[in-house]
Amino acid sequence: MYPSDLSDNQWQIIEPLLPKINELGRPRMYDRRDLLNGILYVVKTGCHWRCIPHDFPHWKSNYHYFRQLSLNKIWEDINTALRKIVRKFAGREEEPSLSSIDSQSVKGDVNLDEKGIDGHKMVNGRKRHIAVDVMGLILYCIVTSANTADITAGRTIAQKLSKNESHPRMEKIVADSAYKGLVESAGDLDVEISVKDPKLKGFVPIRHRWVVERSFAWLYRQRRLVRDYEKNPKHQKSMVFLGMMKIMLNKLS
Repeated sequence: MYPSDLSDNQWQIIEPLLPKINELGRPRMYDRRDLLNGILYVVKTGCHWRCIPHDFPHWKSNYHYFRQLSLNKIWEDINTALRKIVRKFAGREEEPSLSSIDSQSVKGDVNLDEKGIDGHKMVNGRKRHIAVDVMGLILYCIVTSANTADITAGRTIAQKLSKNESHPRMEKIVADSAYKGLVESAGDLDVEISVKDPKLKGFVPIRHRWVVERSFAWLYRQRRLVRDYEKNPKHQKSMVFLGMMKIMLNKLS
């Protein structure tokens, strides 16, 4: 058993959230738990798909299952379901009323689609734009080239977070100075731009906004997310949700 494997308790939580098995056609060669363990091994260790140990299902089967659930946005749906469970377990409402947003530029592999250079941080690769609740759990994620302005992705995130069936309680977004233009384009949401006191040096935690920085730190512990290896940006987005999925399962178990 590997440290990245699902425990029995974690499997009982995650199994009902996976797509139902189609009883028609050829019987499955591999158990879904084994496939998921293989995928989580890649996320945690950062190894190539072809380098998955032989006691997991064949790497092609692992990758096919990962890709299939990515195309159907299942990882995102699982993240949403687990977030509600974790919030309820913590004594909170299932849907948050406050969100913090930020971006993180990461170096990319040589063969990436939608790749660019972040001139401010001098990073050649992609950006992950995430919105989190006050517990640091991901509400929404966008993956773009690193030269995409934060405000561009921020407007898209604000539209997704606006009060609707998915986020009926959302009222406020907290962001840094890179999102100043969001104040006029956030619709029915209040936007608070947090600015650090210029007299203070180094990292200073800012109320409500520091949680998004902690979420990036959590994700960075998943070695597959230290660098962007995914040719398809949608697969990188799925890796982010998988990393957060394991974090939430650890909280619950």
